[in-house]
Amino acid sequence: MKKVIVNDLMQRNYIYYITESIGENFSPDFSPDLTPKQMLEMGVFGGKYMTDC
Repeated sequence: MKKVIVNDLMQRNYIYYITESIGENFSPDFSPDLTPKQMLEMGVFGGKYMTDC
C-alpha cells in the first residue's frame, strides 16, 4: 500500500492510499463508456481544475 499526500491549490494535506494494482480489481458493475485514449482525445484535461493547479 502506498500513501499519497496532496498539497496543491485545491487541497491541503489530503491523504489517500493506493491499495490496488493499476488496472486491476475493478468493481463488477464498472463499465466505462470511453477508453482513456478516447477521453484524452476529447480533451478531458483542458478544464478549470487542471489550470488552477
